[in-house]
This record gives sequence, C-alpha cells and structure tokens, in this order.
Amino acid sequence: MTELSETPVLSQRAVYADMFRFQHTMNIAHHDEVKIMRSRSRLYALILSVRGPAQLAKLYPYLQDRLERFLDEELYPAQVLADGSVCVSLAETCRVMASRLMAMMFFGEELTADPAFSKAVYNHPQQTVRCMALFQLVPRVMTPLVNALITHRGAAMKLILNRITPVIDSETTNWTEPTGLKELTLLDIFIKETQSTRDYWTAETLTRALMGLLLAASHQPWVNLYIFIYRLCASPEWQDILREEIAAAQPLDYDRLDHLPLLDSFMRETARLVSLDKLNIRRKALQDYTFAGGSPHVPIGATVCVSSYNVSHNASTYPDPETFDGRRFVDGNHQDSTHRYSDISEQYLIWGYGSLACPGRFHATLVLKLAMVNFLTRYQMRLADSKMRSHWMYEAFSMPYESTKVILTPRAVVRSKP
Repeated sequence: MTELSETPVLSQRAVYADMFRFQHTMNIAHHDEVKIMRSRSRLYALILSVRGPAQLAKLYPYLQDRLERFLDEELYPAQVLADGSVCVSLAETCRVMASRLMAMMFFGEELTADPAFSKAVYNHPQQTVRCMALFQLVPRVMTPLVNALITHRGAAMKLILNRITPVIDSETTNWTEPTGLKELTLLDIFIKETQSTRDYWTAETLTRALMGLLLAASHQPWVNLYIFIYRLCASPEWQDILREEIAAAQPLDYDRLDHLPLLDSFMRETARLVSLDKLNIRRKALQDYTFAGGSPHVPIGATVCVSSYNVSHNASTYPDPETFDGRRFVDGNHQDSTHRYSDISEQYLIWGYGSLACPGRFHATLVLKLAMVNFLTRYQMRLADSKMRSHWMYEAFSMPYESTKVILTPRAVVRSKP
C-alpha cells in the first residue's frame, strides 16, 4: 500500500484531472509535472496538516458563531409543525452548512458576506461534481459543451477570481477583513506562504489552487454529515449518549471538542460502514510500472487503486463488520492501531494514505464535529419517513438521497412535553 501511495510515477493528480477534466472545470492545462505537483502537495501539507491544528484552535470561535447564525437565520424548513418542529431537506441543509463554514475558513467574513460571492463558492464545487458525473456518460469531445452548460460558462469561477485577484495582487493590503480572523483564513496564509514565488503563484494560479482545495473540502464533509445525522435518526439512543459526553465537556473549546472519544468513535464507525468512496488511493501510471514484488504490472495510462470497502469490512480487523457498533473505537473492538476519526492507517482509508493523504482532514473534522455538537445540543432528530434508505450508489460513490427529510424538534420543546 505504501508503494502504491508514494511512487512518483503513480499519480494521484492525474486520476482526478481525468475524472473532473480540470482543463475545463478549473481551466487548468492538463499536465503531469511530477516535481511541481509534489512541491504543491508539500505546501498543502505544511499549511493544512502541520500548522492546521494551531490555526483551527483560534478559528474555532469564529466558526461556532457562523454556525449559530446559520441555524438561526438560514435553516429553511420545508414544513413547520404545530409544536415548533421543522422539517428540512437533510442533503441541502448539510450541503449549505458545510459550504458556509468552509467559506469562512478559506475567505473570512467580509468576502463571504457578499451573497453573490457566497453563492459562487457554494455553486462551483457542486457544479464540478455534476460535471464529473456527466463526463462519464458522454464522449470526451462533448466535455467543453457539458462544462459550459452546467457551469454557465464558468460564471462562478470567474466571479471568485475577480474578487480574489485584487486581494492577492496587493498582498492583502487592500483587503479589509478585520484583523484577527484575517490572519486565520487560508487565503491570507497561502498568500503569505507563496509571496516569494509570486512569479509562479500568480493570482490566477493561487485562486485555482484554492478552489481545487475547496472542491475537496466541500464534498466529503457534507456527505459525511448527512450520513452521521441519518445514523443518529436510525439509532436515536446515540443522541442521548453523545449529549451526555458533550455536556460533561462544557465549556467547549477546540481542544475539548477534539477529545470527545464517543463522538470520534460514532463518526468513525459510521464512516466505516458507509464510505463516501468504495475505492481509494487511486493512482494513474505516468509510465509503465511494475511493483517491487514483481506484480502487478501497470501499463502507462492505467489506473490502480485499493478497495476501501473491503478494507473497512474485513472481519479480521473489525469483528462483525456489517453491524454498527458506535463504541467500537472506545471499547477496542477492532484490530487497528488508530481510533480517531481524523487518523490514517492501512485499515482506515477514508482520508487516503501516506504522504498524499488528505491534508485538510483536520479542517473537515472540525466542521463535522461542530455541526454534530450543535445539532445534538439544539434538536431532537428523527426521519420524516422512517423507511427512507440512507443512500444510493453511483459507480463506487455513496450518494445521499435529495428527498430525505429530517424533523428537528427544538430540545426546549422536547423537555417541556409532559
């Protein structure tokens, strides 16, 4: 697995460049320059993985405030019940919530307070994913047409580029984001880290790199949040179990939120059972390659990967692997050396593996834990239709049902009932 992950001529970027056709969706010329991509990966890892936790601890109160405002002002119900409960679309709620929090992480308050900019930040990743799905169904020659139709000729990307370019060109001097939050945004951090190499990291190059990161940061969190809340509805006893743990950890800050073992175990076990992608460590061969053991042989242009589904359902690692066990990673009912949701191991591949594992996993984990804690603290949750299935499969991908509705009952209402 390490050889697959780390061999330079087995390219991760080439796989996703083909899948998402970045030359069209991100307007990036297709190339397989291994040294440049490795350099970019090191930069991403430095900013997101190495320095990320310290940044996130300071960012925590800003994200908590933004999440509270979302729940107070932007939670649009499909129906309001007589007792004050609201019925909401689970997929849309998770998608918009994750977008708002990720936008705050990336761009701060001032830029995202503009409805047009916020809408573009929300639309671009969703449009890119839709393009990816359609690209698999149409001849490659139709890629530009499909992209133009879905993205309205790249309108979201153009708007984002137009708003961010002046900030980068001025090295943030004309950006009026208040001091405090400004220094914590990924936009500010990336601008400062690339200042000495602006000939390469032009405003356009940096913006497209950030949007590539935002694409990765936007899809997985909302889908996993959907699955987590669905599981809370399907196993309602876990709502009370997690509330007790949260109450005992008050007052919450980043460190306390990051050390809630039952929440970590619940999230990891749910993700183990329902992986966003049943395949992982996808790599495309940039030249013919034979693994050190003599096989397999991978011809140039071929893609090789690992079945993360088989790994996560291996009975020797996870006894009774088809059964949900929310305490599995607290009680030790597994043979993996790791137990936290954001961990990486050969037996737990949702973040990838090795040096190219998702560098933004700590950011995504914070967003998910914040959302879970706020939902659990505010609401009693149940499915509007108890027979509604959790997801459907598109190729190797788990896809939420857009029709899933959840009823959120304010806990003050629950407590006041006789």
